Amino acid sequence: MTSLFSHQQIEHFRAFGYVVLRGLLTHEETDRLTAEVTAGLTDAYGGLGTDTDPYGEGGIRGDYLPLAADRTPFSQSLIADDPRLFQGSAELCGRMTVPAVPSAVCFTTNSGWHTDVGPDVPGVTFLAHLEPRTARTGALRVLPGSHDPAYARRLAVYRGLDPANQGFPGWPMPEAVLPTEPGDVLAFDAHLLHRSVGGASRLAWRTEYLGWPGLGDADGMRVVGELLAEDEYEDAVFDRVRWPEWDEWAAGAAGIASRQTALDRLRLLGVVPGVRAAAEGAGGS
Repeated sequence: MTSLFSHQQIEHFRAFGYVVLRGLLTHEETDRLTAEVTAGLTDAYGGLGTDTDPYGEGGIRGDYLPLAADRTPFSQSLIADDPRLFQGSAELCGRMTVPAVPSAVCFTTNSGWHTDVGPDVPGVTFLAHLEPRTARTGALRVLPGSHDPAYARRLAVYRGLDPANQGFPGWPMPEAVLPTEPGDVLAFDAHLLHRSVGGASRLAWRTEYLGWPGLGDADGMRVVGELLAEDEYEDAVFDRVRWPEWDEWAAGAAGIASRQTALDRLRLLGVVPGVRAAAEGAGGS
């Protein structure tokens, strides 16, 4: 099978926890994705950047919308029909993967240091900023190597001693700023510390792939299934029928081998109704 990414890109990802995939999406593809993200968020929320945190609740604020419906065919196809992300995630993680639902996002606030996944599960996040991003306008900032558990523990000690925790000027962190142009895609380990500072409303598309545990790893299957079944949109107010997560994507799997493979894994994990639900029903009869 032909490799999607170069040897250098794969090793950079594994060593430092991230890689910038310059021009992974063509100009035409970027235009299509931008149109789908913009139209979807506008349809769901009545505009862009509507969540401005008026009550000061904090967190990574913005408008979030699952983008796997038939009315967003390009975003839908990127989940598993297109090999660049599904097959590419396996190359970066070094094992087979299973997809999460992609999201249209309009970030409206800065975000502090955080990781995307807590449990010890391999995974990769793909993030496409749909407008130019620089250090001044919200480019992603990462702590290279912080996906490594030993280094992460040392960083935790350093951060725990930071005077900023007491309201004083903080210690510097060895962060890398990743400026991007439309068409670039950021790939970073699910355990890499990252943040974003600057800019106003920031339009983006993101998705995530977690390592496929295999049927022989019951605990791994349970953990990954629970992670993928979490409702990332529980605080969002949009029409869930008009903007479903998996229903329409799953209904279109017939005849698309790679989508069917991804769907079979999601069903075995119990994320999409199917194999596990049927097996549990039979066991209880």
